[in-house]
Amino acid sequence: MKNRDKWITIAFLIFILVIPLVTVARNMLPGQGGQELSEDEKTVLEQNGAITEDGNVHTGNTGTGDGTAQGNQPKATGFAKLQSGIDQFTDGLFGRTKLIAFNTGLTSLLTGGTYIESTQTLKGKNNMFFYKTELDGKPIWDYMGINHFTDEEMAAIAANLTATREHLNAVGIEFYTMCIPNKEIIYAENMPDTIARVNEVSRGEQLADYLHENTDLVFVYPKDALMANKDKIQLYYSTDSHSNQVGAFVNMQEFFRTVYDTHAEIDSVTFRTDATDYAGDLVTMAGLTDKYDIDTVYVFEQDSADRAQYHDQVLLYVGDSFGGFLSQICKGYYKEVYWEDARDFQYSMLDRYNPDVVIWERAERYCEVFAEPILIK
Repeated sequence: MKNRDKWITIAFLIFILVIPLVTVARNMLPGQGGQELSEDEKTVLEQNGAITEDGNVHTGNTGTGDGTAQGNQPKATGFAKLQSGIDQFTDGLFGRTKLIAFNTGLTSLLTGGTYIESTQTLKGKNNMFFYKTELDGKPIWDYMGINHFTDEEMAAIAANLTATREHLNAVGIEFYTMCIPNKEIIYAENMPDTIARVNEVSRGEQLADYLHENTDLVFVYPKDALMANKDKIQLYYSTDSHSNQVGAFVNMQEFFRTVYDTHAEIDSVTFRTDATDYAGDLVTMAGLTDKYDIDTVYVFEQDSADRAQYHDQVLLYVGDSFGGFLSQICKGYYKEVYWEDARDFQYSMLDRYNPDVVIWERAERYCEVFAEPILIK
């Protein structure tokens, strides 16, 4: 018995020590410091406007400019550098994907496929996965309706958006805002029954209602349009936290309806099918890409856009990860389109792109950042 316990202890120590050591050794080899994207991931990122010609993920420029990232990043604090180093190390941990997949598969097996153990991924009904993080927004809180804004918080957002619009209008730039509903809101029927909704009005809808009732701002929250179209074709990936390009088309058409009083239905344009075995970010986080490579990748054919909706203008789209697909849709309707990550946006970009229109977009799980000024010189 004592010998058995000793060998178990030795095996455990070897296990927990060898993996970090192998990780360090591997990362010291040339070209081994990062995690390679799969071909499916590269394909979707390329269609999303997020891959440069040399194959790198870029900061968001999708227009006809030089594509260089000229913004100066703030210097990280000592703690931030330490945290970043730890994150990079754990992300590149040797055997990480296989270990995650083993843990996820084991919990799925033990629960008859009804549950998976993951800090970021929640398995719902009909093989649909949801984002349950609390470190990248709080989408489950949004779904439950337990994180509503106070009136003071919404008033601060209204004041910031109004000031931004007035400043841009004064220099001849149109300014509009979009908030994209979380996947959990649109596909609530596929959420697990174990997560109860306290209030079916999420804070994105709450904010949209407040701004519509108390300001003259254009704030597009396309929940109704998505709900009206979701039975026609899938609008969000089952295995990913994002909408697909069909969902992005619906979102932008709701924007066009609100701003320009024009609208086009899904069946009036063309989407080609580029893949039927895509595995998105949620199953990648859970180590389940081999089991759930089930999504269809639709790509908007920009030439099929109705020319009556065309605007001879330069659009600067400032947003988050949803902005790639949304800006790709916009390329069918504007003379030039540029996409910049909202976290990297700098005032000088207005001079670089000289836009006629600025759309500021954030996913619902980030909508509190509408209170933060973006026009900082």
